[in-house]
Amino acid sequence: MKSKKTTLKDIAAEAGVSLSTVHKALYDKPGISKRLKNEIIGIADSMGYKANFIASSLKRKPIRIAFLMPLPDPGPYRCYYQDIWKGLRYFKAAAAEYNVEVLEFGFSGPMETLPKKLKEIYENYGDEISGLITTATEHPTFSYFIDRFLKKKIAVVFLSADLPKVDRLCCVRAQDTMAGQLAAELVQNFTGLKGRVVVAAGDILIASHYANISGFENYFSNETDHRMDILKVYDGGDQERLYRDLCRLLKSDPEITALYSCSARGTIPMCRAIAASLPPGRTVKAVGCGLFKESAEMLRKNVLQAVVFKDPFKMAYLSGQILFDYLVKNEFPESDTVFVTPVIVMKSNLSHYENSLSFNKFR
Repeated sequence: MKSKKTTLKDIAAEAGVSLSTVHKALYDKPGISKRLKNEIIGIADSMGYKANFIASSLKRKPIRIAFLMPLPDPGPYRCYYQDIWKGLRYFKAAAAEYNVEVLEFGFSGPMETLPKKLKEIYENYGDEISGLITTATEHPTFSYFIDRFLKKKIAVVFLSADLPKVDRLCCVRAQDTMAGQLAAELVQNFTGLKGRVVVAAGDILIASHYANISGFENYFSNETDHRMDILKVYDGGDQERLYRDLCRLLKSDPEITALYSCSARGTIPMCRAIAASLPPGRTVKAVGCGLFKESAEMLRKNVLQAVVFKDPFKMAYLSGQILFDYLVKNEFPESDTVFVTPVIVMKSNLSHYENSLSFNKFR
């Protein structure tokens, strides 16, 4: 026998409140306390009720979400941010069916530009948007305007980088420490712990790079039988400097048996240095970061043996989905930090990712 469908009237009876109060709670209307709203939502969930947000979305005014991230301009971050924007636009197309609009605010230049753009969005769109997706940066102006958004009851999701002290809805980012550990295990298996590994360590001031390299180093230091000499090379965002430093090391040190780049921006100069510096007959194993046209080609040519793929496309889409669920369905994320697990891509499984929706259609 088919069970009776739960109605708003059933929820009102269970909660001991009026039908209009239930409607306010489930459809995020004013005139109800946060405590009572959460209590009613909990009762509705326990009774198996799901709001018909598809139908209701056609009756309400559009929900607007602002998306603020760096543009994929030519430079060291191009590969990463082009996938971020493709993931966002995939979400944008899906959300449009539910009367949800995504307003795009990209910017060029250094990360110091971010607070200025955030200020512009607040001043020009602060009364129009219900949600904001952006990355985070340690800057007083950035923190000030995020707080202004929150005081307007605008939900904030951080993407890729976090400021846990801020009362954001959540942060969606890669499991960077795990990415470094995966790379270290690959290097161990490729080399048998023989020789020395050179690590293109990115920028020590970038939290994701620091966590990645910490995971890489800790993998070898935590086990006495997993020791390997590690030489770190920082680039400060200068790819040509990294290329020259790696060429010099490869030409001068025959003990180098492996290289690893903790970032997509360092993977290309690392591959260039390998191709330019090794004499005939000498080989090294190389692990890159990020899956894009150039790294896929290096896998096919055996310049790279593997890449650690953190899937920025998925991170961007997921950040949009979480904010959508909160604004439209009144569903909170399961955690205030949502991690995207990195995966290993090698030549043998490259075609799977090239033929997938995110790699083929949106790159």
